[in-house]
Amino acid sequence: MTRLWLITYDISDDDDRKKAHDILKNYGKRVQYSVFECHLSDNGLSMLRDRLLDEIDSADSLRWYPLCTWCSATVFFQGLGLPPEDEAFFLQ
Repeated sequence: MTRLWLITYDISDDDDRKKAHDILKNYGKRVQYSVFECHLSDNGLSMLRDRLLDEIDSADSLRWYPLCTWCSATVFFQGLGLPPEDEAFFLQ
């Protein structure tokens, strides 16, 4: 079973920020410049945390926000852009 996580980062070094972006895009969808939504199992969450912590400096910031089913279903979108599409509903 997976849970939706909102993961944000504030990383000052360009190379480290690119590494974090490249890691996160393999686990979820970017919804803002430094914000990703990721559906993760407990194991996936642990693996992602380990990978990111290996790449960032202690002065940088990562934040992990778990979103319950009700919360994720009631997300409000405003401004430019569209809500991320759920790949489970699309044939490729």
